[in-house]
Amino acid sequence: MGFEHKEELKELLPDYLDLLEEQGKIESRGEGYYVCPFCNSGDKKNYTAAFHVDGIRYNCFACSEHGDIFDLVAHMENLPSDWKKHYNRTLKIMRPYLDGNKPTKSREEHIPEFTAIVDYTDYLHKCHDNVSQTDYFTDRGLRQKTIDKFKLGYDSEKNLVTIPYNPDCMGYVERVLGDGNSKYYKHGNEFFNVKALYETGINESLFGDSDYVFITEGQIDAMSFEEIGLSAVGIGGVNEVSKLVQKLKEKPTNKVLVLALDNDKAGKRATGKFIEELAEAELDQEYIVISNIYEKFKDANEFLVADREGFTTKMKVIINRMENKCNEFMQELQAFDSYS
Repeated sequence: MGFEHKEELKELLPDYLDLLEEQGKIESRGEGYYVCPFCNSGDKKNYTAAFHVDGIRYNCFACSEHGDIFDLVAHMENLPSDWKKHYNRTLKIMRPYLDGNKPTKSREEHIPEFTAIVDYTDYLHKCHDNVSQTDYFTDRGLRQKTIDKFKLGYDSEKNLVTIPYNPDCMGYVERVLGDGNSKYYKHGNEFFNVKALYETGINESLFGDSDYVFITEGQIDAMSFEEIGLSAVGIGGVNEVSKLVQKLKEKPTNKVLVLALDNDKAGKRATGKFIEELAEAELDQEYIVISNIYEKFKDANEFLVADREGFTTKMKVIINRMENKCNEFMQELQAFDSYS
């Protein structure tokens, strides 16, 4: 059997998404956006989503999964890595569409409106009370002081951990434990530990770093810096750099931003995008990019877990180097003023 309908089937990706929605297997957010079937990103309260369909391709801006209808069918049907099976199953599912017998939707398309802000305080505090029932956070190198500071929690009934974005508990990230494919889910879409951008004296115990704040992709990475006495903000993914620029436009910070996104292609691209958008916005924001900040490791948490002492030493060297350069600049400026 050949693959004579391959291109026609690719064109049916939007119809396949409609079918999945009808079956209750995926949720639409309108404008071609859906709750991601891979990482489950998409706030059921505020109706945001990162999984987007554009023509014959899909892409999730949260987990970076991408592909065509055959890839999506393979995932939804849990098929092995055999392209022929992907094609045959897709053909069987979409045969009525190819034959011109597209099913009629049983309900009208409905794009939900934004709902009111939700207060998750009681739930998140309850989860924090149960956090000792999981080793997840300690296995990630976080000590009890950090666990308590950020009210990290555990839901034993759902077997997931909770990470509040901020102390107001108006949003959080949950991570499902176990071997499931859909491990992450966002409730709200805030920056993690956003106060670090504006408050001074938050973490001066180790480095006296009140002038600097590290910008990371994930919440755990931000907490890895906090673990060793450095202030950090987790933006929630490489696709949130534009939102960070917008935040700085609305409320500037006097802190020097140390861009510390993941040590991979996506992280490096996002760093470049942030710098470019910062320039386009004409923001007078100080920032620093440190080459090889994580050495052989992918991110801050991987570095912390593998070599806490090495991670601490490396960051202390970085802070000292930045302080020395700043002092040298101030001395040169003072000398110039005196000469003038």
